[in-house]
Amino acid sequence: MRKIFLMLAIMLAPLLIAGCGEEKYGSGVDPNAPSVKVKDVFLKKDLLGQKVTLEGEIVSQCQSNGCWFFLRDDTGQIYIDLSTNNFSLPSMPNKHVVASGTVVTSKKNILLVATGVEVK
Repeated sequence: MRKIFLMLAIMLAPLLIAGCGEEKYGSGVDPNAPSVKVKDVFLKKDLLGQKVTLEGEIVSQCQSNGCWFFLRDDTGQIYIDLSTNNFSLPSMPNKHVVASGTVVTSKKNILLVATGVEVK
């Protein structure tokens, strides 16, 4: 009987350890994209068209299929588009996330078209 429990523990341990890691969506966070604050995206026009990484909390999210969310850090909030790159997030209100993507304008609004998101 002990051998059975030991075998089960050995088989389940990797699954439990893997579950403790970060959740990745899309292509994950780009390690080469510079980390910036939300205010920088709005104030530094040279970031338009550039790939950046933002970190903050999800404050609002698409309820139907998780195709967008608003990210807020200590400097402001920004719309994060996931649908352009064909991925989505499950409902994650108030979760801490890191998102990489390209800063763009759409209908005179500045937003981030994400290529990857990681939940911390």
